[in-house]
Amino acid sequence: MSGDAIGVRRLIRILGMVPQMKTPKILVADDEIKTCRLLSRFLFSHGFSVEFALTGNEALIKAVEFEPHCILLDIRMPQGGPELLSSLKTKLPESIVFMVSAIIEDNQEEDYLERGAHSCIDKPVNLEMLLDAIRQALNL
Repeated sequence: MSGDAIGVRRLIRILGMVPQMKTPKILVADDEIKTCRLLSRFLFSHGFSVEFALTGNEALIKAVEFEPHCILLDIRMPQGGPELLSSLKTKLPESIVFMVSAIIEDNQEEDYLERGAHSCIDKPVNLEMLLDAIRQALNL
């Protein structure tokens, strides 16, 4: 490809005539390794870049480094819960956070939403419904 063609393509991209394609990034934070692997493989197979963390501390570190567009956050994991959600939303306010748990009480869900969670998802996770929810939240 000639230098002129590359320059034209770059100019078109800069002017916004052709949308730049970014691979959406997702962080899966869950203390169950099997859940992390399952969700990671599924989401990767649908075109997402995926990282996972097994503790809240690891999730916070990876989130800052990876800068995910979306975070799937298990409610009942070590160093997790509402404090982790608040920390994530403070450090990455643009990231969409889905709280995931087998047990979500009504008053907890309200608290998570007030702290910035996008929504809560029940375990076991319906993968197709999760994929739809992520795509809607990210406008894909």
